[in-house]
Amino acid sequence: MKTILNKTRGFTLVELLVAIAIIAILTGIIVTNLTSSRSKARDVKRISDLGQIQLALELYFDRCKQYPASASGALPDTYSVTVPLSTSLSNGCATGISLGSFIANIPNTPKAGEVYGYAVNNGSYPTDYILHTILENTNEVVKDGATPGFSQEFTCSRAVGSVDYCLSPR
Repeated sequence: MKTILNKTRGFTLVELLVAIAIIAILTGIIVTNLTSSRSKARDVKRISDLGQIQLALELYFDRCKQYPASASGALPDTYSVTVPLSTSLSNGCATGISLGSFIANIPNTPKAGEVYGYAVNNGSYPTDYILHTILENTNEVVKDGATPGFSQEFTCSRAVGSVDYCLSPR
């Protein structure tokens, strides 16, 4: 009597281990690159947010002939910065108008606990300002930012290695 042996073709243990190792290495490389991309995306959001706030500030200035005052050095969470009560109404701006009325959605920082910095040159009648954020990566766009002449609160540099980014009136 002859016994017929069925030989089934399959992967050996060594072949399976090699395939799993290759997949693990590729996954590690992809995840590492993805983490870098996320921090760059957060930087892009920060720069875009400052541009939106800058536009709202310019609209505010166009109507009120001054920028909103802020005693704290940072835009408040509600962004309901108002014209000081001592401001003359002859400048076309009603007392109590808020920055939030010039921007539909107030941008928030991509990470919890961060705030966008804001400083003005004159607390009672501001005619110049600096917006500030800290980027996670060094970036060429930092060269396009502002170098504040009046603000002692922020250190903004136009150096390539800098991670501080500032904007001033256009």
